Amino acid sequence: MTSLRNAQLPLLALLLAIAASSNAAQSDASRLTALQARVKAIDAETAQVEAVVQIQRLGRAFGYYTDKGYFGEAADLFTEGGTFQWGNDGIYKGKARIRELLTRHGGGSMKEAPGLPFGRLNLRMQLQPMVTVAADGMTASARWREWGLLGQYRKAAYWGDAIIEDRYVKEGGVWKITARQYYLNFEAPYQGGWAAVKPGAAGWTSDVVKSFPPDAPTATAYRQFPAVFVAPYHYADGDLVAVRSRPPVSVPKRPDDALGKLESLADAKELALGRAHSVRAIENLQAMYGYYIDKGQWKKAATLFSKSGSYEFGQSGVYIGNASIERGLSLMGPAGLEDGQLNNYVMVQPIIHISADNRTAKARWRSDVLLARGGKGRWGGGVYENEYVNDKGTWKFSQLHYYVTFWGDYDQGWAGKPFPVDPPSTSVPPDKPPSVVYESFPRLQVVPYHYMNPVSGKPNTVE
Repeated sequence: MTSLRNAQLPLLALLLAIAASSNAAQSDASRLTALQARVKAIDAETAQVEAVVQIQRLGRAFGYYTDKGYFGEAADLFTEGGTFQWGNDGIYKGKARIRELLTRHGGGSMKEAPGLPFGRLNLRMQLQPMVTVAADGMTASARWREWGLLGQYRKAAYWGDAIIEDRYVKEGGVWKITARQYYLNFEAPYQGGWAAVKPGAAGWTSDVVKSFPPDAPTATAYRQFPAVFVAPYHYADGDLVAVRSRPPVSVPKRPDDALGKLESLADAKELALGRAHSVRAIENLQAMYGYYIDKGQWKKAATLFSKSGSYEFGQSGVYIGNASIERGLSLMGPAGLEDGQLNNYVMVQPIIHISADNRTAKARWRSDVLLARGGKGRWGGGVYENEYVNDKGTWKFSQLHYYVTFWGDYDQGWAGKPFPVDPPSTSVPPDKPPSVVYESFPRLQVVPYHYMNPVSGKPNTVE
């Protein structure tokens, strides 16, 4: 019996080795399958990030084309059956009709295109994109702000303000505009500015529609400024899915074998991609904030902050927590604003940095401000230095700080006597006093930079 047992030992060892080898093979196969699934998911997310970049480029190209009267090139950004709704005028269908629509509104010529006649100014800046891409990566929507400098040399000058809601489709690997809703808010003479605009009739239309009727009417008529009108959002009220990103994760320790090294490489690429996706998510978050405060939607704006987030505006003090932040925002006016009140805070020129672990972020923004209330217009300008937190994949403000550069009367401009920065409110007191005490223009206030010099890598000196 002992001899038989001894003879069985090598066979048992061989069977155990075969079993171990089989288990290892199954484990490797399982790891390989999981790795292939991760690579596929990374590819899909990469397509999402690239789509946002391409759509932003598409919208900005439209602005550069219309600036110089290249209306045919602008119309080529649409699908063959694309539509363009211009305010209350109606809906124009197809590239040819869209081209003529843009030409007529831009002051160009169908016979002498491209270009503009001598002295014509048609600057239509496409700003503050808020882009959402469908899960299938084949359709998308975006909200844009258009800020216009319009007019004719020695004859007339106008300001333009509009909100754009776009829908896009990917055809043959190329993103195109399939539907544009252009909600013109006002075109105001430079003399007197937006505060001097008089109330218009409901369902107003432009002069263009008289000689160039649309193919279909608009679904809902609206009033221009000084009436308060909120262009419909393509995303649901309070919907933060539009700013969602990859949740922060701890990088696991991988086996030191060939597959383990590939898995580690996938970990690194996935984290890098998540951080790139977060840049776009924070751009969306800041854009949403801007659109909400434009229209006095204080509660919606306050939901964009973390539970312990803070809001600080100029020298008005610090408000902490969602309810308190809503109170602080209400210092800008009544909820929903009032007729004749303009509260445009344009969010532009972002410099965004995501932390290495994709958990937090910092960003600097510029905001050129257009205000009106009580029949008086005001210019403003300032800089945001903000901090953000990745809350389980949804980016939120952890600290929003707006530093006022200047306030000035519209007629006198920034060279006239500036308005002082408001002190903390006594009726809606902050939770803390201002974190930094300063004076606005003509004093120089250098807002500390959250980043090093991008080329030299040296700190930015702030005295």
